[in-house]
Amino acid sequence: MNFSPGTVQILQFIQNDWKLILILTLLIFIYYYYTNTFDYFEKRGVPFKKPVIFLGNLGPRLKAAKSFHQYQLDIYQYFKGHPYGGTFDGRRPVLHILDPELIKAIMIRDFDHFTDRNTLNSMEPRYLSRSLLNLKGLEWKGVRSTLTPAFSSSRLKNMIPLIQQCSKQMVEFLKKFDGKEIEMKQTMGHFTLEVIGACAFGIKCDALSNENSRFVKVAEKFDYMPKYKRVILLMLLVFMPKMIRYLRLSFLNIEYTGELVRMLQAAKAERRSSESKKGDFLQILIDFAAKETAQNDTAKREILLDDDTIDAQSLLFLIAGYETSSTLLSFAIHVLATKPDLQETLRAHVQEMTKGKELSYELLSQMDYLEAFLQETLRIYPPVARVDRICTKPYIIPGTTVHVGVGDAVAIPVYGLHMDEDIYPEPREFKPERFMDDQKKDRPSHLYLPFGAGPRNCIGLRFAMISAKIAMVALMKNFKFSVCSKTMDPIDFDKRAVLLKSAKGLWVRIELIDLS
Repeated sequence: MNFSPGTVQILQFIQNDWKLILILTLLIFIYYYYTNTFDYFEKRGVPFKKPVIFLGNLGPRLKAAKSFHQYQLDIYQYFKGHPYGGTFDGRRPVLHILDPELIKAIMIRDFDHFTDRNTLNSMEPRYLSRSLLNLKGLEWKGVRSTLTPAFSSSRLKNMIPLIQQCSKQMVEFLKKFDGKEIEMKQTMGHFTLEVIGACAFGIKCDALSNENSRFVKVAEKFDYMPKYKRVILLMLLVFMPKMIRYLRLSFLNIEYTGELVRMLQAAKAERRSSESKKGDFLQILIDFAAKETAQNDTAKREILLDDDTIDAQSLLFLIAGYETSSTLLSFAIHVLATKPDLQETLRAHVQEMTKGKELSYELLSQMDYLEAFLQETLRIYPPVARVDRICTKPYIIPGTTVHVGVGDAVAIPVYGLHMDEDIYPEPREFKPERFMDDQKKDRPSHLYLPFGAGPRNCIGLRFAMISAKIAMVALMKNFKFSVCSKTMDPIDFDKRAVLLKSAKGLWVRIELIDLS
């Protein structure tokens, strides 16, 4: 076969320089793959932050230049004035919702289009993948409805004596530090572990009587991850997210969470072998699982609440309760130490409301200033900076032509809302009265999101607030808090954490007082 001179030259070039051609082809493919989503928002007429290849808009986070809370606040302020805006987590588009009515639509009114959370979708153990955070669709709905009775008013009332007992142990523990400096995040973590152990699982953690107990040591390291593993996980999330489904990866420490699960499994086995029953979280799970198994033996249906799913909810309750409640209490104490006038006001309120009375569910509900104080703490220091939802049915943003497709991610910028001066005037000022009387009534509830909103909000929010109130009553009656040489004000947020953490701890000076 005869070729023209031009064709011969091309064939010779390919033969001689095939490596160069292969490299150029590979580079073109990589460039296309990592940028072919970057017109997602432009096509839809959505304002967006210009992304960078590979990183999207995650550069400040990957370089640990900003805390996650500050990163979310910057995004909110960048798009303020627009009802929504787009960013890119690597190559993945994320639609941030800022308009209050759109937030209400996505989280509440049109929840059936956004029932799922954004999850890692890796081959993590089932005791992690089967938790309420990770379950989707009807499975999530079924497990959620099963757990809801565990947090009813009647059950919370029954838990109050147990929480009070834990608060007394906390007071005795803190008396050892009279006149000394103490880091409160870890200390309040010990209290919340004791509360959750007693109220949810009927076990004694020894968190306040033995700082070196194995349970405490393991629980404190549930999210510990060596730097190299953190880097690998972030690289995979940004550059090869589809690979994650084939790997055994988690944001949590699998070794320590596995050991926690084994401890909880021991409590579950002991409960099943015992003839006596308790009315706690674990008992509800065990009883429902037994009932479901009996019903399904004949129907041959898939069991919703198998052992792995029970373990997953137990672990989630333990970890989520430990982290969020200890964050709330420790930041509240920081506020007390740095704002002595507020501390005296709160102490007077506690004294007035509880003098000569037995602490009860009804009395705690009447302590409006204490509740407002805790709510304002959560406004300024929310444990979670943003809430994510995944679109599960095609959706058109109300009043627009913007389509959200199945699998697309939307984000609600919690910290941005909480720091918006148009919603909360002087947002960096600590003002409990924002959550009292008309100020609270006049503000839509979906603009305050420390526990989320809608059907997929935090199931344990009332339990968290009850235990925090009881702890604060005990603290106000027994201790005075003040700043010390290690107190950081303002607080420098940890730039590597996703959940809210102080970079250098929350240190205060503690003094025993006698109000009897």
